[in-house]
Amino acid sequence: MIRIYDWIEKIAKWLLISSLIVMATINFGNVLSRNVFKASFSFTEELTIGLFVFNTFIAAALAARKGGHLGLTIIFDRLSEANQRILSLLTGIISSGLFGLLAYYGYLMTKSQARYGQMSPALGLPQWIFGSAIPIGAALCMLGFLVGGIEAFKQKGDE
Repeated sequence: MIRIYDWIEKIAKWLLISSLIVMATINFGNVLSRNVFKASFSFTEELTIGLFVFNTFIAAALAARKGGHLGLTIIFDRLSEANQRILSLLTGIISSGLFGLLAYYGYLMTKSQARYGQMSPALGLPQWIFGSAIPIGAALCMLGFLVGGIEAFKQKGDE
């Protein structure tokens, strides 16, 4: 599972880089258009917000594996190494469960958007395309926390 996640992580990093380039380019183009031609592209805000949500989840998933999220370690630091390993694994499992619920309810939301034919206002694209950031991103976070918990459990035992 960890090797598969390594592959997913590489793809996620490239998606993150690509979408940030797209966001910067369209926002720069919109600012230039507004100041030079006195006209604004209405779709840029909608596209930027959609990409921003995807980027947030991708970055959160990458940070989850590395243990980069904020946490209170006052209790963790006082535990023995064996208990720290167990707590790391437990934290990964519980966090994965939370993001699993988010992925499930995000899927239901996206399914509802598709069923009712909701369209985005500026681009006229199906709203489920933007809404799919939640279940896909939550699934990535779920995997990131699980893999991170397993790696922390194994790594601390090797030291």
